[in-house]
Amino acid sequence: MSQPDICKRFMLSFWCAPPPEETTLQRYHEIAECGFNVVLPPCGAWSRELNHQILDLCQKTGLKAIVGDSRVIAKQPDDPDFEKNLDAVIADYAKHPALAGYFLVDEPNASAFALLGAVNRYLLKKDPKHLPYVNLFPNYANEQQLGTKTYDEHVARYIEEVQPALVSWDHYALFENGERGIYFENLEIVRRHCLQAKLPFVQIVLTVPHGPYRDPDEADLRWQAYTTLAYGAKGILWFTYWTPPFDPQWRFRNAIINEKGTPSAKYTILKDLHQRIQAVAGVQMRLRSMGVYHTPPLPAGTIGLDAKSPVSECDSPEVLIGWLRDGRRRDYLWVVNRSFKESRRVVLRLRATVREVGELSQYDGQVRPARYEEAGRILRTDLLPGEGGLFVLA
Repeated sequence: MSQPDICKRFMLSFWCAPPPEETTLQRYHEIAECGFNVVLPPCGAWSRELNHQILDLCQKTGLKAIVGDSRVIAKQPDDPDFEKNLDAVIADYAKHPALAGYFLVDEPNASAFALLGAVNRYLLKKDPKHLPYVNLFPNYANEQQLGTKTYDEHVARYIEEVQPALVSWDHYALFENGERGIYFENLEIVRRHCLQAKLPFVQIVLTVPHGPYRDPDEADLRWQAYTTLAYGAKGILWFTYWTPPFDPQWRFRNAIINEKGTPSAKYTILKDLHQRIQAVAGVQMRLRSMGVYHTPPLPAGTIGLDAKSPVSECDSPEVLIGWLRDGRRRDYLWVVNRSFKESRRVVLRLRATVREVGELSQYDGQVRPARYEEAGRILRTDLLPGEGGLFVLA
């Protein structure tokens, strides 16, 4: 089965599009100017009319939309109107040039996998160009939420029973008083299952302070993006774009567009970050993850450099090294500074002799000579807190 069109390009998207009263051409130009390419639905507001309004605005601004329509999962597979119902949804949207896919559900319990599988397979059969989109729980969800004993089982069953074209989940690691210790374990689990199933994955990370979560600064935003890239992701989504309505429990505030409806400092930070990501996104889409390594202190669920790694030594603490390979068997390294506070001068020793090493520019995507000494197999790079660089071993 061919991939939906949106799975063929790196996805930059978000939770919570502008609400209905702010669904205007000006607002959608604002989204496009920030470097996003896919729009998810507004939070808590779906209708056929609004969906077509969003699709038309996306067409005018070069964006694509995943639409939310409650009919998508309204019928059980044994309902005589199951196929007729989905045919009506497809008829309403599939011919629109700005359609990217259909939103099915957020954070389903495993008990919903049979329904989601039936819907997913039917939509892909009848409309293979467009993605049926489901977002999974993170690994800090409990057994009752997951419907399985473990998170590993939850992801494995989801892939087996639903047969998705892409795997998505959310993970918010940035607390006011530190970071969630199992963030990388979540990436490890999904990466492993997606490699086995030959599926792309995307991760949703944090922009909006709420509840126990802090207001992410520039280093926080970089850290979330580059760590996701180093694991081989084919997209990054942000929670949220528009600040959700104030909730006394969660106290949502200051998202990319703040509660006053104006761009926060994150808008400018992410506009620059998205330009950097887009510069290397074409290469990222062609790469397959071969291994992921950390230098001490090792986060939960991760491993240090081993005999398989193309890097034999790294002198710096808190470094993440993602090893990827393209179809021509060229090796690439994402080197990421895991520190939120300290810049790093990272020195890597490669395991095998390499004639030269190039760095992919995050300004124009061109390969430029890296700071590499062939005699000692030494690669050097300087990284800001949370920053990453992508290198190709010639």
